[in-house]
Amino acid sequence: MRWLYIFVGLISISAACGPASDSITTMSGPGIPELSGQRIADHMRILASDEFLGRGPGHPGGDLASAYIADRFAEYGLEAPGGSYFQEVPMVGTTTDPVTVRLSFSGTGGSVTPRYLDQFVLNAGDPTADRIGGDAELVFVGYGTVAPENQWNDFQDIDVEGKYLLILVNDPPASISEPDLFGGVAMTYYGRWTYKYEEAARKGALGALIVHETEPAGYPWSVVRGGWSGEQFALPPDPSERQPAGMVGWVSVEVAQSVLATAGYDYDELKTRAAIRGFTAVETGITVSANVESTSREVETRNVVALLRGATRPDEYLTVTSHYDHFGVGETINGDSIYNGAYDNASGTALLLEVARATSSKPIPSERSVLFIATAAEEQGLLGAERYVRSPIYPLNQTVAEINLDGANLWGATDDIIVHGEERSGLGDYVRPHAAQLGLTLKPDAEPEKGFFFRSDHFPFAKAGIPSLWIEHGRDYRGRPEGWGDDLQADYTANRYHAPSDEFTEEFVFDGAVQQGTLMLRVLLELADDETWPNWYADQEFKAARDAMLENR
Repeated sequence: MRWLYIFVGLISISAACGPASDSITTMSGPGIPELSGQRIADHMRILASDEFLGRGPGHPGGDLASAYIADRFAEYGLEAPGGSYFQEVPMVGTTTDPVTVRLSFSGTGGSVTPRYLDQFVLNAGDPTADRIGGDAELVFVGYGTVAPENQWNDFQDIDVEGKYLLILVNDPPASISEPDLFGGVAMTYYGRWTYKYEEAARKGALGALIVHETEPAGYPWSVVRGGWSGEQFALPPDPSERQPAGMVGWVSVEVAQSVLATAGYDYDELKTRAAIRGFTAVETGITVSANVESTSREVETRNVVALLRGATRPDEYLTVTSHYDHFGVGETINGDSIYNGAYDNASGTALLLEVARATSSKPIPSERSVLFIATAAEEQGLLGAERYVRSPIYPLNQTVAEINLDGANLWGATDDIIVHGEERSGLGDYVRPHAAQLGLTLKPDAEPEKGFFFRSDHFPFAKAGIPSLWIEHGRDYRGRPEGWGDDLQADYTANRYHAPSDEFTEEFVFDGAVQQGTLMLRVLLELADDETWPNWYADQEFKAARDAMLENR
């Protein structure tokens, strides 16, 4: 199928017109290569086209995309590590048979049988299991969190092994008396749905159901439905670790309210109790009856990797990531079943390619090596990045820093920039002066309660101890009224995020993407010529892992 993307690319480039294809270039600084908005647009138009079938991992569209990226890396003269631009990412793909999915709740006051996809989603937590099911008690475990540093344990004095858990989304909220509890308004990793399933597995739960509420989750129910209705992917289970919870899923808040009411409990009252330290999980007496039957297959997708070798310290590495995958072909919405993922994340991949091209064209080689990684299966739980961290091509204790792109600015230049993680490590010392020199006001995360720092491919690197950044674009668009950018982002989340409507349009403009990439390029090149090994600040949970790395270099 390699001929197909070449054909598509030729058509797309020759047909370029309108605001999306305006040639926008900027010099990053004296002697630093320039970036081109035209090239970013061309890459994005190809990667987000229907011919790439939504770039689903383990499917032809994903293979087509990875081949396109590898060919660009080769074109730029970047080295193929170990002779290949591909790092295999083995996965287990699990497809739930919707006819077999059953979930019902029975309490002394009645029963509730929610509607699959409309009101609940459910999959096998163990991707290798053909059938999982059974009847067991429902335990309300509040936020499902065990955080010794916060003196918090939602599982104290209760054994939930073999039971179903009902779990609130996000972190326990801060209070007037404890304004910094669990990061204050900012989400911590304890608030991520991935953590909640991990903790349920550690406790031996039969199943774990998270209650969806749009505001604290940060996205509507349609995102849950779209993300859970097709084939699900996971890395093969590690036999040395505790296996996943039997079933994992979500229920709407309306279902949770109705279910708890069957045993005389008020959802809002329980939620209030769960927000107070010392909360005790509630054995509700409600019986859950559930069943999931699924088929699984061994799947291989691949990260696309390319090395720019350093001149004087080639064994010190910087990693630069952006995920190229999306959801492939899925549930039809408004007549469209291809989840093109234009903004998320054909745009970031296109910008990664342009940064890689510009970096490779630098006339004087940098001192440290730079490894560009177009990651696979991010939408399935950061799996490509996790695979790299578990099986790094180059040692993690020789990895200086990680910089990530996830979503390039498609709507114009801004006066601000958001860099997730700059406040957590010494990397902020590199970001701040370059942002100022580019006339960009460094703004904090506009929506810290949504936990974006834990939701993209830099995070597996951070967990492993590598100081990490995610360079997002700003929201204060030049020539636009105040709040326009926030409204734009909210509209995207409500109407296009993880939906077929996230498509390329010639209305996109790329001067903001060039801004974003220029900041990344400046930070990257300074790090590549520096001798410092940045570290996390003392209050960061990742510092211990970093300290151990630096001791073993």
